[in-house]
Amino acid sequence: MRFQYAILATMVATWACSPAVNAGDKKPLLPAAPKEFAFTLSNGYGEGDHFSNDPKVFENLLINMKKSGFNCIHCIYRDWRVELCRKHGVKMMIDVLAWKEGGLTDIRKPDQRDTVKKICMKVRGDDAVWGYNLWNETLSFFGNPDGKNVDAYVAMLKEWDPTHPVWLGTRTVSYANAPKEKPGVHGYYDYAWQRGFLWHFADLQWYHKYVPSQDGYIGRWEQGSNYNWNSYSLNTSIAFGTKVFIWFIGGPFDKEGNVDPKHRFHHLVKVGQETQHLYPELGKIGRPADVFSTPTTKTHDNKERDKVKDKEKVPWRLTAFPDNFWFQIHGGEVLAGFFQYPSGEDAVYVANHNAFAKQSVAFSIADKARGKETRIEILDRETGQWKQLKVEGNRYAFELRPGGGELLRVLGRLPPKKE
Repeated sequence: MRFQYAILATMVATWACSPAVNAGDKKPLLPAAPKEFAFTLSNGYGEGDHFSNDPKVFENLLINMKKSGFNCIHCIYRDWRVELCRKHGVKMMIDVLAWKEGGLTDIRKPDQRDTVKKICMKVRGDDAVWGYNLWNETLSFFGNPDGKNVDAYVAMLKEWDPTHPVWLGTRTVSYANAPKEKPGVHGYYDYAWQRGFLWHFADLQWYHKYVPSQDGYIGRWEQGSNYNWNSYSLNTSIAFGTKVFIWFIGGPFDKEGNVDPKHRFHHLVKVGQETQHLYPELGKIGRPADVFSTPTTKTHDNKERDKVKDKEKVPWRLTAFPDNFWFQIHGGEVLAGFFQYPSGEDAVYVANHNAFAKQSVAFSIADKARGKETRIEILDRETGQWKQLKVEGNRYAFELRPGGGELLRVLGRLPPKKE
């Protein structure tokens, strides 16, 4: 484990010293922030149109997406599509790389760029639009089309429409800190369940530390696999402040836009439906100030941890809960991200460290942080309503399903006393 993280440290140092792409002497505009968590359907990117141009079929897809917990669609812009998205409460992530006939919205091509600009100007401030998807491969592959670099294109999109974020993705953290323009969402892909867990928490920790300096947020491509794997990746990522999930590639829908119960991604319906009531709340709480982990006895896939190779009590070089922290876990093997609402109330996202075993979570609030008005609420995933947790002797408890996560709200926590 130590050797693996030594590799990561070396790679990050190398990327940090890589030549930074530059958009010029203009001071970068601050990026727009995502307004809510995006659970995104993508049938591919670039090239041509990946969805039906029949409005009835497209609308049927949106209806079934919404029922299945998908609230964002990555596609080519069309006026009528935006209106249908607005009607059904699904946001559009606009593909600005579609260069083929039927698309012709590739920002990298001078003869198509004006079309992209007109789209951006038209949708400024439109809440039916999520934003723009600029890149999804390793950033070093972007090159210099038309003599420009990735910063130039991010700057264009932000100048034409400063009201929506830009998704700028890469593989793991490869060249992630090279761009100087701030896109809004720093996306990446890893596919830990298929390719090994070496980078899962290493990536999340790196982005957690990096995105605040960019006034940005984390986004992830995640490969559809099965309920437990995808639930685990989703919930542990949310604890680190991830605001966008794009599923690789496609979703549980047929060509007519109906839910296909035989589709290999059909489990995403359950994942989406369980998560959808959290989307607005996750948009409100921003980035976590801290992410702490309990010790674990089992691995992410419910096996005994190898005490010879992995001697640390807390796995994956995660940060352990400080002894004097105001929130302490007494039962359950979990990861917790600590957020704050604009109103100042605390939010805690607790994620299961195990994809295949439930956790009986018990926690307390330190005496120094607890007052007469202090109470803890949990967001009911079925109703979207806050429910107050019962307390017995300053101990709170709740069940965490395998690979699951829960959002807590802490009301009336006492501020730290000034020394």
